[in-house]
Amino acid sequence: MTAATQTVVTAIVDKRFHYSPPAAMDDLIRAVVDEPHHLNSSQVYVWDRPCRSWRADDGPAFPKSRLVVYTLPEFGWGALNHVDADNDEVVDSYNPDNPPHIPQLWFDPDGQLQYPATAAIPLDHVRNAVAEFCLTGKRPTCVRWQPGRWF
Repeated sequence: MTAATQTVVTAIVDKRFHYSPPAAMDDLIRAVVDEPHHLNSSQVYVWDRPCRSWRADDGPAFPKSRLVVYTLPEFGWGALNHVDADNDEVVDSYNPDNPPHIPQLWFDPDGQLQYPATAAIPLDHVRNAVAEFCLTGKRPTCVRWQPGRWF
């Protein structure tokens, strides 16, 4: 009999670290997706231990896969970026309908880096993708993807 590996979801929301086991992640998902963060993208990691900030005494510690999330809940839109360093993969969410009048969606507001308009997906799709990532730690399959520009 093999023991199951316990995972921890780390979300960096408004530059603060939050932790949750996958079974209790509803509040974490709500904070990432449904609360406005106009000046910050959120980052979500799934690993066998909590991530550590560069401010930690032992230095930073992060897995090689992450999901970057930017949402504008008041408009009902968001965008995702998934990085899998083990496979040299960087992808953004993809909406083939390319809806008109999408507000600016920021990958990195501090660096003035925006998602392309084709990365804009409805907030429900963002929420489902974040939930899937929190459970699997892998690129969500519930949304479509396109090559990403930033990591």
